[in-house]
Amino acid sequence: MAYTEQRTDSEGRTGYVGRYRVDGRLRSTRRFTARREALAEARRQEEAGKHAEWVDPSAGRVTVAEWFATWQEARVDRAPRTIEAERERFRSLVAPAFGDRPLRQVTHEDVARWAATMVSPTTGETASPARRRDAARLLVALLDAAVDARRLRTNPARTPSGKVPALPRAPKTKPHRYLSHEQLRRVADATTSPQTRTLVLLTALTGLRWGEVSALTVADVDPLRRRVSVTKAYTRLDDGTLLLGDTKTHARREVPLPASLADAVAVQAAGRAPGDLLFTGTRGGALRRESFDRSAFRPAVLAAGGAVRALRTALGLGTPGLYDDGVAAAVRRLQSDAGREPTGVCDPGTWTLVVRADQARAGLTRGEKVSRTRLLTALSRTTLGPGATDFDTLTLHDLRHTAASLAISGGATVKAVQRMLGHESPVLTLSTYAGLFEDDLDTLGETMSAAFQASAVVPGTAAVTPIRAVRTRAG
Repeated sequence: MAYTEQRTDSEGRTGYVGRYRVDGRLRSTRRFTARREALAEARRQEEAGKHAEWVDPSAGRVTVAEWFATWQEARVDRAPRTIEAERERFRSLVAPAFGDRPLRQVTHEDVARWAATMVSPTTGETASPARRRDAARLLVALLDAAVDARRLRTNPARTPSGKVPALPRAPKTKPHRYLSHEQLRRVADATTSPQTRTLVLLTALTGLRWGEVSALTVADVDPLRRRVSVTKAYTRLDDGTLLLGDTKTHARREVPLPASLADAVAVQAAGRAPGDLLFTGTRGGALRRESFDRSAFRPAVLAAGGAVRALRTALGLGTPGLYDDGVAAAVRRLQSDAGREPTGVCDPGTWTLVVRADQARAGLTRGEKVSRTRLLTALSRTTLGPGATDFDTLTLHDLRHTAASLAISGGATVKAVQRMLGHESPVLTLSTYAGLFEDDLDTLGETMSAAFQASAVVPGTAAVTPIRAVRTRAG
C-alpha cells in the first residue's frame, strides 16, 4: 500500500516522497512540498504497476542519442547496409533536433513540427520528401522501442489513437525499364567478354540482384539440374567495403537456369574450385558494381540501344530509331552488291559491309572517327532485323525488372515470379509489377467473349444442356 515519508534536502527544506511497491521492489517518487501530492503520485505509480503499465521515471532521463546507441546494439540481425543508413539518417537529421533531449521531454508537437521543416545539413535547405519521410519513420521506430523497453509509457511521436505526424508523400519511383528478348540479346552481343555476356544474360533471365549474382560461387550453379542456388549476397558500405552476408530477405532460394545459358555458365566455371566466385574482377576478387557498370555494361547498353540509329546513319537514311522497310531494302542492296544473299537482316557479316559503306565518317575529327569505329566494332557482333527499335539507357537493376517482364509475358504466375525474384510475398510482386499484368484483362475479356459466343444455339443443332445446380448439405 502506498504511503509517504518526510524528507529534508541538503538545504534544509522539508518535503514528502511517496513510497510504493512495483515488481516486488519498494520505490520512491520525487519530492513534493505537499504530502497529499506525494501520496497521490505514489498511488498512481502503484496502480500502473498492477496493470503492467508502470514505467521507471528515471529510465526516461536518457537522451535520445544514448537510447539510439543502445537500440542499435540490439539490432545485430539487420543488414549492415541498413544499420549504416539508419546511423547516417540519425546523425544528419534526427540528432540535431532531438539528440541531446531526454526521452521523456520529447513532445508530439515537436516531432510534428520537425517532420514538416526538417533541414538538410549539407544544403541548409528543407530536406527532400524521401529523406524527411525516412527520418521521421526512424524516430517513430526508436520511440516505439523505448515504449517496449518500458522507458516511456507512450510514444510521444504518436497521437493517443496511434497516428504519427503527417509524413511527406513518398516520391514517385522512376518507371521501370524492360528489354525485349531481341533487345536483351543485342546488349549481350555488344559486350566485349564472355564473362560480361554470361553475367548480363544470367541476371536478365533469372532476376538476381547485383549483390546476389556477384556472390555466386561455382558450387551455387548446377548446369545439369539447371538450378542456381541463391544463398548469400554482397553488400557495399559507403566507405567501399564489401560485406558477404545473407540475401536481402534473409532467405535462400533456387531459380531456374535457362537451358540456353547452361553451356556458357559451365564454361565460366571451368577450371575453378567449388568455392571460387563464378564472376570475378580483374584481380580475381569480387566483382564491383561500379567498375563493371562503367567499363563493361554501360558501353554495351549505349551501343546496343543506338544500334538502329547508327545503322541508318551509316546507310545515309536519317536517324529515327526504327528498322523499317527502307532500312531493310538498303541492307538488301548492300548484300546483293557484295554477292551475298539479300536477307534484309543486318548480321555480323553484313555489319562488315556497313562499316565499308559508312557515310557518317566524312567530316569527322580523328577522335570522332575513333569513337565511331569502336561503336561499329561493338555492333558488328549484333544482329538487327526488321521491326527492331532503339531503346533508352538502363541500369543494372533494370535487368532484374526485365527478368520479371519476360517471365510474366511468358505466362508465369505471380507466385512463380515471386519465388524467382525472392520477394517476401506475392503482394510485393503484384504491387511492383502491376502494370505488366494489365494485358491479362484484355485476354480475360476475349476469353469471356469467346465462351459467350460459343454458347449460342445454332439452328439445326442440339440445344445446350443447362448446368444443374448442385445441392450441398448444410454445415
